[in-house]
Amino acid sequence: MSTTLAKNYRGAGKRNLSGHALSRFFPRKVMHWVVLGFALVVIPLLLAVVSATHFVRQLANDSQITVLEGTQAVRHSRSLGDYLMGMERNARVYQVIGDTSLLDTYHELHLEFEKTASKLLMSESEQHTLAKIAELLSLESEFYAVLRKEPPNSTLAVNSLNKFDDMREIVRGLIDKNSDDIRQRVQELHSYASDAQSILLWEAFMIIPVAMGLGFLIMLRVTGPIKELDKSIHQLGSGDISQRIKVTGPDDIQALAQRLEWLRERLTELADQKRVFLQHISHELKTPMASIREGTGLLKDRIVGPLNEQQEEIADILEKSGLHLQKRIEDLLAFSITDEPKAELELQWVPLSGIIHDVVDDHQLSIRSKDLELVMNLTDMKIHADVEKLTAIVDNLISNAVKFSSESSQLHISESLQNDRLQLDVIDSGPGIHPSECEQVFQPFYQGSTRSSGHLKGTGLGLAIARLYARMHHGEIKALERSGGAHLRLILPVGTPPDQEDEATCIDTSLN
Repeated sequence: MSTTLAKNYRGAGKRNLSGHALSRFFPRKVMHWVVLGFALVVIPLLLAVVSATHFVRQLANDSQITVLEGTQAVRHSRSLGDYLMGMERNARVYQVIGDTSLLDTYHELHLEFEKTASKLLMSESEQHTLAKIAELLSLESEFYAVLRKEPPNSTLAVNSLNKFDDMREIVRGLIDKNSDDIRQRVQELHSYASDAQSILLWEAFMIIPVAMGLGFLIMLRVTGPIKELDKSIHQLGSGDISQRIKVTGPDDIQALAQRLEWLRERLTELADQKRVFLQHISHELKTPMASIREGTGLLKDRIVGPLNEQQEEIADILEKSGLHLQKRIEDLLAFSITDEPKAELELQWVPLSGIIHDVVDDHQLSIRSKDLELVMNLTDMKIHADVEKLTAIVDNLISNAVKFSSESSQLHISESLQNDRLQLDVIDSGPGIHPSECEQVFQPFYQGSTRSSGHLKGTGLGLAIARLYARMHHGEIKALERSGGAHLRLILPVGTPPDQEDEATCIDTSLN
């Protein structure tokens, strides 16, 4: 059967890993999802960096152009003013002294003036400014023509000197205009920088939540299947093998889920085998148990001869122990029928102290053989419970304590009422229970690390059955940590639970 399960596991794995047709558009591995999440988080941030770089580069270029053009325009305007001042000075001196060498100097200044004005014309695009420059060139050309044609100190030449006033006014206007242009461009750059800053801030406010949202979605996609896988593992660890394990998600997570499903099927197979074994062994034990009880009955009936007082007491103990053992075999058989047996509680009011005394009497032979001192603190309080199952609980607790107690030690049995719940404490002086095993000792067939001082090894069902019966009564059994012996505590409600009537009630139970 295990070979068939392995084949089914491999086949199921192949079918599931093929996936739905739409799954081909999504990552198939956890690592792929991690890389995708990293990319989806980083890409928006990279876009923000690219956008910021673009704005900074544009701002730098515009600033460079503004500085270059503004500097050139102002320099050319001021150069025109300098050349104009030099030409005016040469012209006026020429009119006074008539030195022709001054005309050569004026000619050189005239050429530089026209050259600078031409550069200014090329850098300007505003029509009004172009007209002013053209007017400036025209005035200077007219004066230069008069200067070359007319003799020094002539009336026309002297009157033409007045054109320098108009030219100075034009040059001053060009300088002011270029300065204003620079201030305006700087203001535009400030405005552009402010707009760029606002855009970058809005991008940051938009991109950061988007990146975080994408990262959160990817995290859910990855951690969701892992949580389902963890839940399935916890389910198996708690003993629940009835639910099929199916996890959606990346292929590697699904592969792990398939392995867990294969393990669950294998555990189910083993549970079935265990149930069959328990059924078989229970039936096999019934025959020798019947012989033991029949032999004990013959002894009690004195068929083989008279018995003295001690032999009579031993025969009584054998008879009671045989009855208890038969009941345990019947319980074991009942548990093996199904994983969730239905147990019927026959509730009645019974004093717990009476049951404790009866159980102690049943174990008197073992108690005397170990020379144990019983220290009991009991009350006359009655409890609403099933007598047989409550007796089985107390018997398991006391027999377990007697079995593990050291010779010539004390065995404490105390009964108390705590918050409307009856509390029974059984404390021995044996090797105790390791703290890591305080919960495991209640698992079926579990054998603790400590061993009893007797010759017979237990089955590991006693405490498991005791807890099962306690929970059927809406109670609990706990193993408390203690140095120098084991401390088991039974907690049961005194009255009838709210959801249970006084009549017999059917309750679903299980060993787990």
